[in-house]
Amino acid sequence: MKKESWAAPGVCGPMLAHFTRASKQASAFDNLVSILHDGVLRAGSRMVRSQRPVICFFDATLEELARTVTRRNRRRYEPFGVAVDRRYAFRHGARPVIYLPADEARQLLPRDELWRAVALQLDRDPPIDWCFEREWRLPGDLPLENRHAVALVETWRDSEAIYDYFNGTPPCAGVIPLRDVFAYA
Repeated sequence: MKKESWAAPGVCGPMLAHFTRASKQASAFDNLVSILHDGVLRAGSRMVRSQRPVICFFDATLEELARTVTRRNRRRYEPFGVAVDRRYAFRHGARPVIYLPADEARQLLPRDELWRAVALQLDRDPPIDWCFEREWRLPGDLPLENRHAVALVETWRDSEAIYDYFNGTPPCAGVIPLRDVFAYA
């Protein structure tokens, strides 16, 4: 039986990645630790058209994530998060988003399904185009099962801190240090 890898370059992988960010109360790393400790990804309504709480995911290879989550992009993406098995997320309701202009989305989708739409405004200057994220969304919270999730961190030092915090046994299948594994700057 063929063992499944994350994914070939340029091909969607079997994992979906969700990144944390800093808040007024905690760093992105601290928020990752909280997610792992609680065992759940919590939905939010920030930047969601319908205000329905969702979890946003990238459907990208680890190499693509490492190129996106860089110091240069730190305002938008911090290198701390969780990657979950795409089939597991799909069973819980995660779906690929639909990239559409806002007016079209309102015409085509029922109001309670607008959470699935992400703005695509190519006629604006500058254009609004988030297609590179290959975003998926899941309405509501997602319980994390150890065998279906890995933690994503910036460095080996962060990985060691996760293991230390959880006394050598983090509640996930492993910890991947993006910068050190993929040597991004």
